[in-house]
This record gives sequence, C-alpha cells and structure tokens, in this order.
Amino acid sequence: MGQLKRCFFTLGENGSEPITVVFKLFCRSLPKTTSNFIDLCTGRYGGHERHCSYKNSLVTRIIAPEYIVQLGKIDRRSSKTISGLDDLLDKQEYAEKAETIREKVRLKHGGYLCVIAGKDSPFEFFITLTDLRKYRNNELKDYLAIGELEKPSVDTLNDWLQQREVDRADKPVKECRIVRCGELVPKENTSTRKLNLEARKDNKKKASGQNKDSVNAYSALFG
Repeated sequence: MGQLKRCFFTLGENGSEPITVVFKLFCRSLPKTTSNFIDLCTGRYGGHERHCSYKNSLVTRIIAPEYIVQLGKIDRRSSKTISGLDDLLDKQEYAEKAETIREKVRLKHGGYLCVIAGKDSPFEFFITLTDLRKYRNNELKDYLAIGELEKPSVDTLNDWLQQREVDRADKPVKECRIVRCGELVPKENTSTRKLNLEARKDNKKKASGQNKDSVNAYSALFG
C-alpha cells in the first residue's frame, strides 16, 4: 500500500496575483500513475537527459465555474523529447481501475484532478470545477481521476479562474502557466526525528559489533 502523497501547483498570469492549489493523490489505488505525476511535478520524469516538468507548462482551457480548467501542456520541450517519453497513465492501472474509480467519485463535485487518456494531449490534465455527473458518459469518458483538491476551496479556485479573460475557444487571452509545482513532503516531528536518530545509532553500533566479531573470527581461523 502506498503512502498518501500531495502535490501543489502555483498558477500565474502576468500582472496578476498567483494562486497555489494542493491536491492529495490516490496513491494507494494508482501507485504507478500517481508516481509518474509526482515526477512531472518535481522534474524527475524522463530521467536526467530527457527530464520533463509541469513547471512553466501552459493552462490551455478555462471554463469556470461551470466545467473544468485544463492545464499541463508542456510546450518548452521538443515534440521529439515528448514523444520519446513513457505514458503518464499506467496502462494496466487504467484498464483495471479507471471504471471503478469513476463509479466511486462520479465527478459529483468540483476539485477532482483527472488525467486525460490518449496521445493527443500527452501529460495534460484537468480539474473539475463543479458537479459534472451529466457529462460523465459523453465528453468526459476518457479520463482517470487521480486526486482531489485539498486546499483552497473550489470556490476560491473558481474566483481566481473567473478573473482570467478567455477567447471563444476558452483559451486564456493572457498567457497563464504553472509557475511553480512540486511534492509536499510532511515534516518529521521532533519525537519521530529523535527515534530515527536513535535507530541509526543502534544500527551503527550493531554494524560495528558485527565487524569486530568478523575480525575476531578471521583471526581465530587464520591468525
């Protein structure tokens, strides 16, 4: 069972106050896909030579507050680099879990983080902004919900998105990007840190004792 993981995105548009959103990911149900997503948030995806990140990726569509915001278009890496990377969605997880998770979440309220299936939009994802149950079997059928908004509220996110001007295709008129992103790692509390330090000391003592025993045994045999 995977541990609960959280990621964050700071969305920004030139000349406006940014907003930071935090999501908790469904790692226990989708360990591989959520691990890939975290790697895209931290810039580890694709390894050292072809690493890709959601940092500076584009927000491509805003339909607020009645639908979704679509984001994560990586436009600062070559198409050759993008096409050479593994899929964000783990195929086995998608085949085995997508329908079950859809039935569980049912897009019954805003704030779901959903990855888009298919090669047309590699690595792009969307966030639901309201109850979208009426769209589930038509427009929103090729997706996998991988997380849920933890903070701020959906209303706060919608307020920020509604201030962005969009064209007839719902594309932001001013360039809007993910300016920061990453994984939120919980801090060790003092007692846990103390226990970990004591455990390390005990392990060092045990290792030291084992080394001495090995030397003594070697001396007894070959001394």
